Amino acid sequence: MATSALAPVPLTDLEPGCVARLHGTRLDNKTRLFLRSLGLTDASTLRVCKRGEPLIIQVRTTRIGLSRAVGHDILVVPETEARQA
Repeated sequence: MATSALAPVPLTDLEPGCVARLHGTRLDNKTRLFLRSLGLTDASTLRVCKRGEPLIIQVRTTRIGLSRAVGHDILVVPETEARQA
């Protein structure tokens, strides 16, 4: 499925290996601040490592496990498609 480079999508829509840039969230302030403290800051780049429960992403050199509900409320702009193995 091709995704427009400009259209934000929920993080849960991405396949493992996809790289995306944080666009925004629909999270409460407490959760948003917690994720920021883990490195998920405005316009940061992340990579999806694993889909499911937990959803695992890599931000800089840190891997973060997120619930599917939290991942669904994080909006990203895809930069690359998943790499084929």
